[in-house]
Amino acid sequence: MQYLPLEKSEVLRYLGYRRKQELTPDISALVDEMILEVQNVSNARYLYQAYDFTLDEANHAIHLTNTDLVLQSKQLYSHLKNAKQVVLLAATLGIEVERQVRLYELSEMTKAFVLDAACVDYIEKICDLAEVDIDTQFTDSILNRRFSPGYGDLSLEVQPQFLKTLGADRQLGLTLTENYLMIPRKSVTAILGLFEDDKLARPSRKPPQNLTMDMVRNGDFNVSGLT
Repeated sequence: MQYLPLEKSEVLRYLGYRRKQELTPDISALVDEMILEVQNVSNARYLYQAYDFTLDEANHAIHLTNTDLVLQSKQLYSHLKNAKQVVLLAATLGIEVERQVRLYELSEMTKAFVLDAACVDYIEKICDLAEVDIDTQFTDSILNRRFSPGYGDLSLEVQPQFLKTLGADRQLGLTLTENYLMIPRKSVTAILGLFEDDKLARPSRKPPQNLTMDMVRNGDFNVSGLT
């Protein structure tokens, strides 16, 4: 198995460790172990699609062409108004790793906490890897930073139509609670813009480091088969 380069410092940050805080050898070894285990146990996958769109300036709304999805948000409108296309992205670690966390909660709470923290970094790396894939598919465009439902003034109530439009409910098995939270819990939905000019691709993103298309292909992460 080819492992993605998760960041130990990030896992520790999610656990509440401060920079330069002393780390015991046992915890250090456990974090290393869980960084591998999260990847062994998870069924990590992602799905994305690019869409044309029209702008409704009066209502700060974005209508994705040939869909019923309307994204209404002043902040997202500003985020995407200069884009030439909009990309919807969904990613998940699957239910398997959540079952493993629950098993550890019954007998080894420290492992449960560390594995859960590793999940947070892993799902972020899967989204970063999806961006590598998108960059490869749209070589004449520049991506800006991911923007997720529930962030800023973009309501989580957009989630049902988002999942339906992208097909993430069918292809990734994502479902929603009555409060629009996703199941499996370690899942992400996000919106990005494709721009012709990097000066307009704001807010800018930090390109993913040490992630490659070979990792996409070897890990079989992209369920849409675009690679």
